[in-house]
Amino acid sequence: MSVPDFKNLLRLPPFFFFLLINFKYDTLLAQTSQKPVTLQKNDLKTLSGRITDQATGETLIGVSITAKGIKTGTTTNNYGYFSITIPADTATFQISYIGYQTIDTLINLSLKSTVAFRLKPLQNELNTVIIKGTSNQPVQQTSQMGKINLPISQIQALPKFFGEPDLFKALQTLPGVQQGSEGTSAVLVRGGSPDQNLILLDGAPLYNPSHLLGIFSAFNTYAIKNVDLYKGAFPARYGGRLSSVIDISMNDGNMKKIQGQFTVGLLASQLTIEGPIRKDKTSFIISGRRTYHDLYAEPILKATNPDVEKFKLYFYDLNAKIHHKFSDQDQVYLSFYNGQDKLRTKVKQGGISDGSTALGDFGLAWHNTTGAVRWNHIFSDKLFANTTLTTSQYKFNTTMTSSIFGSKAGINSDDILSINSGITDYTAKIDFDYLPLPAHSIKMGASYTIHTFTPGTSLSKQTFNNEILKNENTGSKIRGREMDLYAEDDWTITDKLKANIGLHASGFDVQGKFYTSLQPRISARYLLPGDWALKASYARMTQYMHLLASNSISLPTDLWVPATSKVLPQQSSQFALGMSRNVFNNQFEFSAEGYYKTMNNIIEYKDGADYVVTSENNDWENKITTGKGKAYGLELFLQKKTGRLTGWASYALAWTNRTLPEINNGKTFPYKYDRRNTLNLVGVYKLKPGIELSATFVYQSASPFTMPTTQFEGVSPEQDKPNERADQKLEYIESRNNIRIQPTHRLDLGVSFIKLKKAERSVPGISVSTMFITDRTYFISISKITRAIQLI
Repeated sequence: MSVPDFKNLLRLPPFFFFLLINFKYDTLLAQTSQKPVTLQKNDLKTLSGRITDQATGETLIGVSITAKGIKTGTTTNNYGYFSITIPADTATFQISYIGYQTIDTLINLSLKSTVAFRLKPLQNELNTVIIKGTSNQPVQQTSQMGKINLPISQIQALPKFFGEPDLFKALQTLPGVQQGSEGTSAVLVRGGSPDQNLILLDGAPLYNPSHLLGIFSAFNTYAIKNVDLYKGAFPARYGGRLSSVIDISMNDGNMKKIQGQFTVGLLASQLTIEGPIRKDKTSFIISGRRTYHDLYAEPILKATNPDVEKFKLYFYDLNAKIHHKFSDQDQVYLSFYNGQDKLRTKVKQGGISDGSTALGDFGLAWHNTTGAVRWNHIFSDKLFANTTLTTSQYKFNTTMTSSIFGSKAGINSDDILSINSGITDYTAKIDFDYLPLPAHSIKMGASYTIHTFTPGTSLSKQTFNNEILKNENTGSKIRGREMDLYAEDDWTITDKLKANIGLHASGFDVQGKFYTSLQPRISARYLLPGDWALKASYARMTQYMHLLASNSISLPTDLWVPATSKVLPQQSSQFALGMSRNVFNNQFEFSAEGYYKTMNNIIEYKDGADYVVTSENNDWENKITTGKGKAYGLELFLQKKTGRLTGWASYALAWTNRTLPEINNGKTFPYKYDRRNTLNLVGVYKLKPGIELSATFVYQSASPFTMPTTQFEGVSPEQDKPNERADQKLEYIESRNNIRIQPTHRLDLGVSFIKLKKAERSVPGISVSTMFITDRTYFISISKITRAIQLI
């Protein structure tokens, strides 16, 4: 099918896609059967249930369940639930998950249709290094493209930056994912910007996922269970962003016994405690992390610079969760996250002639808070539902104070400028998993979100001898309501052809304007000779919010703004084509993907615009321009998941450009994160029990930068006057992002010494050392001491 024909297919009415997932039973059976065998509904039997960790009671995500002798299989969802329907009364089921003992069990479905499997961890699989395919299902069997699963054990096995295992730095080593500036935790996927990533923490969106001005990500890996990255071929259940979805699940808490972990690093320490409130019924987990380098940095700064009165720079985050089982059919989860960063400097600005003293006080503070309440209910052995209520709040504050006091006349004065911005969400959502037939896995749901945006609110205040001379408070809030409805079907059409077909419909009500969007999604797999899988996908996405950012770097000072009556929502269309296969006796997983993505209604500040937005009339709308973006490239990925040596190699060849009418004279220019080549090599080697070696090598092509290339002598009628400078220069910038800075490469080396405990599960401990090497700069540190805590 040609590309134009494919586009025409996508222009079919929306009900066409719903018809695909709602065929009558007899029609589906006729299409999915390879032989003219007549089966009745009563000939089909269903097995359903949950799968958990035997040692902790944690639900396991992505466990493979297959029926031997029958080409039917499934995996557990984010809550450990599965349902599989087969045309037989009795079958041998295999339950497999890397790092756990495989179960083979014969089940008579006429006697038992609901089961609860508890998998036993393998002691010799401590810190197994995997990043994709946590089940034994070969990559060529799935219809999904552009998805990578990242278990937390992988992150903690990699070399650590200043002793902190970092989720986003691990994501940056995957194909199609880039970092922003060197050393930061920004995630840029397939030519997109940071705001185009949907980051979900237990279903709640997180808007600023970074600490310390972007150096670290906002996630404590000791509180996280699973991470899924979608960089293309988005399933219909996700919406609201253009470039990627990062779906993060927190640990549920140990149902068996109380245990914990305490770590001490160069920059931060963390404590995690989990256990049962009521054994096998209710569990909890609480995990906190805080940096403390400001405790020793402040005395050093004061000793070296007497003008420094105060210095604070730290972050903390707190994760908490409660899981309660009412019954096998009903379970409730309560999740909470809070993270905060604070920077403050207070410096004397020198004496004044009248004997008074001036102080400059500057502060930055930003925080994220999310909460989620989720209720799982199993209606039948084929229907599972998850109802969720979430809230998410992001706030940023900048405060600048100039004070004069101690003059001979006893006069004191203060000038205060405070700028606030942020976004607050409240969401209600319901999702259904329905598995009517062996060939079909249907998901559908709806959600409703209330957004409140604060693009920029400022407080300006002047006092003189405790009397207020000026007190101005300007700014405004923008409220919007977003509605989403979706349906998708993972359909095994034949033994060779499988497809995930879906439709996501959304609406956004803001300032009397109602935007609507229909977003078709399709991802298909066809098995070629030699067991190679040819995969293709198309996804259309709509985003009802923007991030106002400078052209140079991304900071927490960037402002979240909504689509308004004047500013249109962002939209994208992405095509992808690729091949994948397990190779070398299934020890390696190989995939190659090419993609082409177009983006519309993306925004940027106009050249020369003031980034500080403080008007009550939303003057940011007058400081921006909208245009188009384009990204395309090729990604290669080779991964080894088993054995003493594990790891992967990834390479990406990519282009990303922008075209905006009021920037660069309307000419196309490379996006600030455009890098032509990116190479990542990652490896972990188990030298012997208790000792692991790890290494990460990253190479990135030169990124674009804007600099003046020509200088002219300034000519002015005033230059002949006395005291006027005659050497004034005028700089000329030929175009936006007109030069390339040097390529960067980095090599991280690590060694982990692990204490093995003779217990049901081995426990990592003792210490980690890391070497960091980049562009002839060498850094070696003892980065973390870990102590496992187990309480009866």
